[in-house]
Amino acid sequence: LKIDVLDPEELKSELAKEKWRPFCLRFEGVVEDFNYGTLLRLDCSKGYTEENTIFATRIQFFAIEIARNREGCNNAVYNSAKEPARA
Repeated sequence: LKIDVLDPEELKSELAKEKWRPFCLRFEGVVEDFNYGTLLRLDCSKGYTEENTIFATRIQFFAIEIARNREGCNNAVYNSAKEPARA
């Protein structure tokens, strides 16, 4: 899975749903509201806009954002958010 810029088909196609379902179900009873919907950025270098978001389950959001953080994909957004605070 290419996590920096997501292809919506990797989350929403029938084949993708079959792959994600067993992973997501492992968190039932472990993560509260694991299957509730949340907005997920498609391109992690950009903010939350209508064009850059997709509706995903909470556990998909956690999995992808944790992977993005571990790989440093969110550093650009983090650093740009810190800049105005310094001014």
